[in-house]
Amino acid sequence: MGYDIYTGLLKAFALPAVVDGDICLVCDNNHPDFSQLKSKYPIESIAGEGDDLSKALNLLHWVSAHIYHKGDYAGSVPQNAIDLLAYSYDKGYENGINCVCLAKILAECLLAIGLQARQVYIMPCSPYDGDNHVVTHVYIDKLSKWVMLDPTLNAYITNEKGEYLSILELRNHLANQETIYFNKEAKYNDDEWTDESIKENTEYFAKNLFYFFMSEISTFGTPESTDNRHILLSPEGYDVKQKDLSNMEYRIKRGWTGPQMQKWFNDVKKRKYYYCSSLDFEAPSPLKT
Repeated sequence: MGYDIYTGLLKAFALPAVVDGDICLVCDNNHPDFSQLKSKYPIESIAGEGDDLSKALNLLHWVSAHIYHKGDYAGSVPQNAIDLLAYSYDKGYENGINCVCLAKILAECLLAIGLQARQVYIMPCSPYDGDNHVVTHVYIDKLSKWVMLDPTLNAYITNEKGEYLSILELRNHLANQETIYFNKEAKYNDDEWTDESIKENTEYFAKNLFYFFMSEISTFGTPESTDNRHILLSPEGYDVKQKDLSNMEYRIKRGWTGPQMQKWFNDVKKRKYYYCSSLDFEAPSPLKT
């Protein structure tokens, strides 16, 4: 039932091709700290000398092989690849990090070697769902498209023709209940996948692909600048702010209390919401100068 409900929501609520606004999603490959990242970790040699796709997949597998996912990671380390790698790289499950941070590391490694990449939050429809997921989107020149990479699962996803799927293409495939295929290396931490794992993760993506959000500028760290807005791609008529407020109320009701939760709730109340179209989301990013 879960799969049918989640894919049914995707089918019933399409994402808009056009919106009113001046959104431009930008990639910044020139942040000075990318040089430090490349000097501390051999990401250029790990990426290799192949094309953009092979470089991206090599870095995906490298991140997933050396860092554990830990869902209850408290997030005390600054969100940038240098600090997160220092905390988690080859340090076992106790120093594992969540999907937000794994996607951030991979995106910054890809940006550091000159590729267009961004961290994307993929979100469920229900305000009574306390879980979401975060992945990395990378633009592959030879394919003229974005490809979704998931460092939590060491995964990418293809269709029946073996074509790599973007986040939006994956949403559309699941909306139509078309079969999707995970790469053979996909796994969660040390757990090898079974047919049941594939079924569970297919449903998990269907749940979490109702709408997306990301930073307008993808760069090193989390800039404090107010001009780096959070950008949403969501179905027309779906009130994301009301969903967020209801979700905060739900979490507090379920016992998620304390100063951090109250700060989060206050931030949501003050947050401005900016929307892009599916065409904006799928377009190659101009580089930040």
